[in-house]
Amino acid sequence: MSTEDTPRRAFLGQLSLIALAASAPGTASAAHRRTPLAENSASPWDMSWVDRVAPAKYKVVLESTNLNDGAVLDLAQDIMDTFHEVYNSPDAETRVVVVMRQLGPPMALQDALWDKYAIGEVRNVTDPATKAPARRNPYLRVGPGESTYAGQAKLEPLIARGMIVLVCNRAAMNLAHSLAERSKRDVEQVRADVRTGLVPGALLMPNGIFALVRAQNAGCGFLKL
Repeated sequence: MSTEDTPRRAFLGQLSLIALAASAPGTASAAHRRTPLAENSASPWDMSWVDRVAPAKYKVVLESTNLNDGAVLDLAQDIMDTFHEVYNSPDAETRVVVVMRQLGPPMALQDALWDKYAIGEVRNVTDPATKAPARRNPYLRVGPGESTYAGQAKLEPLIARGMIVLVCNRAAMNLAHSLAERSKRDVEQVRADVRTGLVPGALLMPNGIFALVRAQNAGCGFLKL
């Protein structure tokens, strides 16, 4: 799909269980259940996701710093499927948090922004259905005419299963700045488009490092792709 990235599946089977080795089953402490930023009514950051992470028996945070042809989605799905197979547990007991930072945020943008700002051209992403630069988010769902295969993962069904998507605000705003320059549009307007154009379920965080640390505070094991 993306010409800038490496193949995405060879390492998945080896990593799915390792990712959770640092996260032993058990009940999170009361401190982990608290969301200090959410208690501040003036805070613009939605920290409700922490309460979804803390009670899970098996949990991991994945750091995705580029599109990498959707590898983070395949890994997230592999983790969820494997833990369900081993423990016959519901998805709610295996919580996967994906932090999209650096070059990763375009994966969390809706189709309209991919079309409006020609993100497929900007990031060298080919639509697998049209074989042309993507004018939709090809990581969101299977597109019309797109072939499917076992193990293929997309954002919408994974979010429906409980995957949490956190997006680095700094990286997202840097992306907006570059898109504004390229399209000769007002920077603040493009930033507003990006803020409101995240896929349903994705949340902006102050920065990616904060999101990674907070997820680990809530008991997640950590895996960097």
